[in-house]
Amino acid sequence: MALTLLGLSGALTHDPSAALYRDGRLVAAAEEERFVRDKHAKNRMPYEAAKFCLDFAGIRPAEVDAVAIPFAPISLLGPARWHYARRYWYAPDRALDAILTGNRRFHRYRRRIEWCLQQLGFDLRKTEIVPVEHHLAHAASAYHCAGFQEKTAILGIDGKGEYATTFFGYGENGRIHRIKEFYDPDSLGGLYGALTEYLGFEMLDGEYKVMGMAPYGDPGRYDFSRLARFENGELKVNTQYANVIGFRRYKEEGKGYYFSPKLVEWLGPKRAGDVADDPYIHYAASMQKLFEDLSLQMLDHYLGDILRETGRLAFSGGGALNVKLNQKIIARPDVRELFVQPASGDAGTAVGAAAYVSVQRGVAVEKMEHVYLGPAYSNEDVIAACARHPAIRWPGSRAGWSSDRARSVAGRSLAARALPVSPTGSTRRSSFANAGARSVRACSIPSRRRCSAARIRHRS
Repeated sequence: MALTLLGLSGALTHDPSAALYRDGRLVAAAEEERFVRDKHAKNRMPYEAAKFCLDFAGIRPAEVDAVAIPFAPISLLGPARWHYARRYWYAPDRALDAILTGNRRFHRYRRRIEWCLQQLGFDLRKTEIVPVEHHLAHAASAYHCAGFQEKTAILGIDGKGEYATTFFGYGENGRIHRIKEFYDPDSLGGLYGALTEYLGFEMLDGEYKVMGMAPYGDPGRYDFSRLARFENGELKVNTQYANVIGFRRYKEEGKGYYFSPKLVEWLGPKRAGDVADDPYIHYAASMQKLFEDLSLQMLDHYLGDILRETGRLAFSGGGALNVKLNQKIIARPDVRELFVQPASGDAGTAVGAAAYVSVQRGVAVEKMEHVYLGPAYSNEDVIAACARHPAIRWPGSRAGWSSDRARSVAGRSLAARALPVSPTGSTRRSSFANAGARSVRACSIPSRRRCSAARIRHRS
């Protein structure tokens, strides 16, 4: 059956993106930031990304069968909203809001999506919008794109979706089965983000810097176990220290953070400046160790039996971008194949939501072989782009490469957008940085077009 689906993300005010599936094939996918040149494109809707996807595929709005969005209303009959209210008892306004108007954010997001669709030329009276739960979209982006035919364990570690923070399940015969979820504020991703802020970086952006700082420290110097524990199958974050809201937040220069003054009393002042020094490198190491230890404990508790049976794991969510954790996972003897969704952050939920709806409607999606799903550039485009930026034409910089399409979803790969330039001379480096080289997307290292997008290791 012919089926055209557009996935649109951006519910959580960062990393909006679009993805277009046609008859189970991912035709195009892109993040809004690549077009507006605003990192993470915060508080934007994926207008430019969606426009590109439709234009590239030659699809008119009227030809789209449904629009999938990775954010859905959560029933009061389930545990999520009650858990949120109970754990945030100290902020009664937020607790009551979760019970009485707990889907307010969904309705606000839907209105913004409808506005975006109208700008793209959609007739809302004839447009079906299909909400998919946020963590289910993450799970779908991993499992459906992995290409695994056999039973597969599915892990999702993120900051927060509607209320869920962590997902455990499995996929079999094209269907996703949920085993367990944890709910806000019990979030490993949120805890890592709170410590990212304490270490002087921006939450939802600087977590990779914390991971990079960690090897310089000694994880045994400080015991971070008081911050979170996993016992009897439940994750519990200590909200005396992190994942806090309201008056419990530490405030500095009018800004509130996701950690508390009690954390500062324990560890000392929030890190400032650019120097990675003692004790902050040890804090980063201890946070990384806690993240790895608890993730592996949870993985073994909920998915260990499935892994020992099948050896296959599909992993997504922001936590899946932590490559040090991935190293620990693939080192497990019960993991033979690991698929990590390249767009594991929220940008990948546009792909996941559309893939999930496609499968639900009887059209299986193809294995994700690569992430070069963005705009295509001709030689003429390359020449014109370089002409617009004469500052990049230096002696010794005479070559450039371009793949047939840009990598416009998943991480900003330097190997996909680089020019060979002599690094000598601070003036040259400064000039190149100011030349707007990011816009010269055509001048990039070529990719192996059929290489796997997944981090998969086969163990015999």
